[in-house]
Amino acid sequence: MSSDLDQRLAVMLDAHAGADVDPAPIVAQAVLRGRHLRRRRRGLVTSCVAAACAVVAAVFMVVPLGQTARQTALLLPASPNQPGAAERPDLVGTDPAVVHFTADNLVSGARYATWTTGRGVESVEFQGGTGQARFVLAGSAAMLDGLRQTLSSSGRPRPPAGVRVGERPGTAWVDPGPSGGSGLWFVRWQPVDGLWARLEIYADDRDEAVGAAGRVRFDGARRCAVPFRLQSLPTGARLLECSVQLSLRRSDPFSEGSLVVGDSSGRWLTVRAQRPAVTAGDGAGDLTAGPYRVRRQGSDVLEIWVKPCKVELFLDGRGHGYTESDGLGVLGGYRPAAAIADPGAW
Repeated sequence: MSSDLDQRLAVMLDAHAGADVDPAPIVAQAVLRGRHLRRRRRGLVTSCVAAACAVVAAVFMVVPLGQTARQTALLLPASPNQPGAAERPDLVGTDPAVVHFTADNLVSGARYATWTTGRGVESVEFQGGTGQARFVLAGSAAMLDGLRQTLSSSGRPRPPAGVRVGERPGTAWVDPGPSGGSGLWFVRWQPVDGLWARLEIYADDRDEAVGAAGRVRFDGARRCAVPFRLQSLPTGARLLECSVQLSLRRSDPFSEGSLVVGDSSGRWLTVRAQRPAVTAGDGAGDLTAGPYRVRRQGSDVLEIWVKPCKVELFLDGRGHGYTESDGLGVLGGYRPAAAIADPGAW
């Protein structure tokens, strides 16, 4: 660019050699060239700024999308046609296919979450960077009080104090634990008339525990789903309970899932499918159930392998009253989902 300007100046000077030099044309040409250079620089700067803004925008778009994917990985599939507990409190715990509350903000940041519904109770238990907690919703105070505590404590709780969870009254108390760190807090309240709720959570103080309880919502529902179906049930049996654990520690969210089936006489059994860290089974066994070879684990558990899951049927402990023949019939009707990595397709 500078050589082009020099040549133009040389031509003009040659044309006026030996005479008085008129600087006006030179100045005009220089000004014109300067304006042209400024416009080019301004265009380059604008392009660079626009490109930088585009990169920044792309970064800010990718990060929230990644965070959203991690947050939703622990959530059950939506069930928009089902009412929440606030609308139909009488349905809580009665339908093993539906959880009548949502806890998106409560489980956000966790590494795994276990959702359970049926036999009068609905719950979610989770653990991760935000701590460990269990929320339980029941159709009666007696049922809530009869539940086994799953989080460890010293067993020396302090007296309860009155609190408010949203607009509803409740109580909160703490088991401070032996270490002097975060205590195990219990928050109990009635989110709607006819329902009782309890949150067990490790927290630094009462306000933190009560604030966590306020993150549960009762105006929506989600579908309890596992990546398998049981197509053959004992006569008179029906689905009683669904439980599924979703995890961020895998490439897809499924960790394990269970279905409990039983009848009005009090007989029940549990079928659990889980993805072990190491697949050690080969499907070998002395018994046959439909297309599967079945192995006994003692006298109470039957096992098959349907890749990538180990499938166990519990006749005792997690079951009662059914025979081995009943269990083989149920396992013969086990059918895995086609897309185990997609809870929405279960």
